[in-house]
Amino acid sequence: MLIPFILGLFYHVTTTLRLLDVQVPTAVNIGDPVWLNCTFDLESDQLYSVKWYKNNVEFYCYLPSNDPPAQIYNLLGVYVDLSHCDLGNVLLSRSDLNTGGTYQCEVSTEAPTFETERAERELHVYVLPKEAPKITGTKSQYSIGDKVEINCLAAPSKPPALLQWFVNDMEIPKENLCRRENIKHKNGLEASHMGLHFAVQPSHLWNGVLKFRCTAIISQVYSMSSEEIIVGNTPRARGLYSSADGSIINGGPSKYQLGDMVNVNCSSVKSKKPAALSWFINDKKAQPVSLIRYPMTQHEGGLKSSTLGLKFTVRDHHLQKGKMRLKCTTKLSKVINTSSKETVVQRHQQTSGLHVFETSPGNTNNGKSVHRLWMTLTSVVISLTLQLSLESVV
Repeated sequence: MLIPFILGLFYHVTTTLRLLDVQVPTAVNIGDPVWLNCTFDLESDQLYSVKWYKNNVEFYCYLPSNDPPAQIYNLLGVYVDLSHCDLGNVLLSRSDLNTGGTYQCEVSTEAPTFETERAERELHVYVLPKEAPKITGTKSQYSIGDKVEINCLAAPSKPPALLQWFVNDMEIPKENLCRRENIKHKNGLEASHMGLHFAVQPSHLWNGVLKFRCTAIISQVYSMSSEEIIVGNTPRARGLYSSADGSIINGGPSKYQLGDMVNVNCSSVKSKKPAALSWFINDKKAQPVSLIRYPMTQHEGGLKSSTLGLKFTVRDHHLQKGKMRLKCTTKLSKVINTSSKETVVQRHQQTSGLHVFETSPGNTNNGKSVHRLWMTLTSVVISLTLQLSLESVV
């Protein structure tokens, strides 16, 4: 009788709650619905609750013991469609500028284990420009030596667009650019504004044509996070969470006490351009003195990965109610390719084009791709009436 009892006790101790995956879209266009998915394995435990938070404020709670089991709480920017929610899977019927933030799923078990696992992801809401940028200040004709003083104004967006000037398909040097303050709108959007000034030289001409082009780029930067919970003198939670395109935390002992040395690493997945990593201690960015920067790792197929270490001694101020929380955040950089299609038109006419591309700049280590949606908007002004003569060229 003693052996089955011991085996049962061992099984109960070694089978615990596991949070398998937390899925939150990193970037959505304003108005789009949002699915929040929280997947877990109770093993031998019983579920006590599943909760969702935005910026540490609870907006959804599922308790099997309640009738009905699911409840929602009003929160600005969070529009829960309760009819489409199931356990840890939650649908936000729409999104607006207040929807962006940090979303956290928390799963807890019943007695006697009383375990809790949690993980979070960032969500960014984007507003894409509705039209191409506008070029103003152009003249009907230019001669050699004339001064060009024109402006480019992008349509309102979030985040504000990155503007680039081209003359006859050649990017203009920075010294010829005049950066102006963004125009802020009451709805929270911003319009980028940039001037261009230079004196017309023969090198600026292309078969007697002087062509201006202003390109605005909106790039959706993706961020993922991986985290773990360390509790004072007890073994740390096993919640080293990572999505397919997230980051992985590894290293360190199974438990920590005051005075112990924390020495852990955060590694990003493989991508064409290495991701930027950041460490947080209790949601505050770690001091540079605690960081260990490792060289970038090269992989087959031109892929790269980053690793950032965190090393410090646990002190009283690191503990909040006996707990210390470490988080590693991964951010993928902006799209570099800014080429855009354009159409050459009749004299004195202005054209604009709106082009949307979806690219897969890097593959993850499990073969999946990380997608970035970016938008290129182009305005072109072509002057075909340059008054050129042999005298003016000389």
